Order: sequence, then C-alpha cells, then structure tokens
Amino acid sequence: MAELKRFGFGLQALIILASHAEQCSSEEIAEHIHCEPTALRKILSRLTENGLVEVKQGRGGGYTLAKRPADINLVEVYHSVHSQCPQWDRMLDTTGEHMFGNKMRDSFGKIMSDIHTQVDQVLQSYTIADLME
Repeated sequence: MAELKRFGFGLQALIILASHAEQCSSEEIAEHIHCEPTALRKILSRLTENGLVEVKQGRGGGYTLAKRPADINLVEVYHSVHSQCPQWDRMLDTTGEHMFGNKMRDSFGKIMSDIHTQVDQVLQSYTIADLME
C-alpha cells in the first residue's frame, strides 16, 4: 500500500474511533472507510505501537483511542504509519554516481530536508479533533 494511502486510511480510522464511545472492530472500521480489513489491521497495529490506539484482543475485543482527539496531532499519525521515505524522496533516485549527479544529490537533499520540515510543521498544526469538525 502506498505510504500516503496508509496515512489517509489511518486518519480516517482514528476519526471513526473518535466518533464512537465504544470500541470498534477492524471490520467495522474497514467497512466505514472502504479499506481492506487486513491492510487496516496493519495500520492499526502501527498506531497501537505508537500509543495512539489501544486494542483489546479476543472475542468482543476491538480498538479505541488511547488519547483524546484534540491530543493527537497529524504529524504523530504520519510518522506512525510511514516506514519508508515519502514519495518526493524518489527524485534522489534520478541522480547518478558522477560529478554532476553528486552535485544534484546534494541540492535535492537540501530540498528534501525543507519539504520534510514543512510537512511536519503543517501536520503539527492539525489534530484529529480538527478533522472531526
């Protein structure tokens, strides 16, 4: 699953959980957001590992938020579900192992660093509660 799709499904799952007082199964959440339950469980697992979601295993189990929606900012979600470099880092793959390629890799690296900083700043300014309004 593409990294940004994983982020989108993760946000939607958190909004569903924030909207329900009781716990929800992965199948219930997947049905709401039209996501494959198996893929969603992988996303929920990462959110659980990062302290954003709690899970109760077994019959009658399910998922709940571990924090208030206003206390979950989107940068936490973004970093929880990303295991690889975001799409825009792929432009580094276009540089070669030669003088010009090395120069471009340095320039592209600076741009990528700025992009990462800007994305984090924007996502830091929003919470799950903001998306529920």
